[in-house]
Amino acid sequence: MRRLTKRTLVPLKQSARLVRLRPDRTWAVYYPDSVNGYRNNHGRKFFRHKADAEAFCAVKRSELANLGTLADGLTDSVKREALLCAELLKPIGCTLTEAVTSFVKQYKANQSSVTVRVASQAIVGRLRADGYSKRHCNNLSNIMAIFCRRYADLVVSSVSSDNVQKWLDDYRTKEGRTLSAVSFNSYRRYLSLFFSFCVKRGWLSDNPVSRVSQQRVITKVPRLLMPSDLKLILNASSGDLRTAIALQAFCGLRSSEVARVRWTDVLLNESGNYIQIGADTAKTSRRRLTPIPDNLLPLLHREKKPDGFIYATGKGKTDAIQKALVGVRKSLRGMTWGRNALRASALSYRLALTKDASATALEMGNSPSDWMGDYRELTTPVRAVEWFGLIVN
Repeated sequence: MRRLTKRTLVPLKQSARLVRLRPDRTWAVYYPDSVNGYRNNHGRKFFRHKADAEAFCAVKRSELANLGTLADGLTDSVKREALLCAELLKPIGCTLTEAVTSFVKQYKANQSSVTVRVASQAIVGRLRADGYSKRHCNNLSNIMAIFCRRYADLVVSSVSSDNVQKWLDDYRTKEGRTLSAVSFNSYRRYLSLFFSFCVKRGWLSDNPVSRVSQQRVITKVPRLLMPSDLKLILNASSGDLRTAIALQAFCGLRSSEVARVRWTDVLLNESGNYIQIGADTAKTSRRRLTPIPDNLLPLLHREKKPDGFIYATGKGKTDAIQKALVGVRKSLRGMTWGRNALRASALSYRLALTKDASATALEMGNSPSDWMGDYRELTTPVRAVEWFGLIVN
């Protein structure tokens, strides 16, 4: 095989003796080619007429300019395979590079993947080690335990979005279970957290939950309690439960916050009266100071202790305060007392007085966009004054 020279891709006139014997080989062209898969080899082609040889040279120069020497070094079989793959990918709008990259990524994930059971144990342990709340870790652990009933021994990388969607749909409808759209989306969110963790660990190429549809939630604004309703609720409660209800109604604390808040968080002094919600107490893990209205001060001064939970009966457990509130709700027959009504009423009446959505949201531990849509009810300043004028005996 002749080496490349400066005359490569230039028609070369053959010897007179060869031309006499083979007129069809009057002109020869040497060009870069690959033989048996080896690069940097060269081919040779003969032509009878110089014009044909020059046309062939022009075509080869164009190929070299467009594809470069690397593409020229590919074997014909590889070129044909690449063209075939490109045609197969064309209907779905995917390039050959994207397809190969995705395949390699998935292949590596499959090689290093673990089962759903092992991965679920790993994420719960990681969250606890990272300092996430016990409630958050338990919620994830419980949902993953249910998910593992079906997919425990399945390799994480083989779980598809169809598997997740079917599991959510089946869990929502089987055994006469009524799972609200909010709960459905909450389960989906925890599963997404799990699979995102698997992606970070390299056990999965992408999160299948991203292709799982959410349930449409029809927002129902919590009912605004009237001052007369609150008076009945306070009269139906006693002891530390009454104090806890008052903090929700006048300071807008969440049930989880009022269950964990301690007497040392109640700041009563000349510079101002506030409830201090620490990062370990707040749902959003952000500290804040919530002002205490004047009508609540007599109760707090009377009940204040050096330390301990304000709702001592619950010992810091959210479920305990929620069960107690359910008991009070059942005792008040005929009263429509919606979910989060105490907090929603506190936010709505506070906004009616301040006329400042941002400041009110900061006091209550929410962004304005969240609570304006989820909690706020329309009311008047007159009704707000009546609400914050109630004295808790």
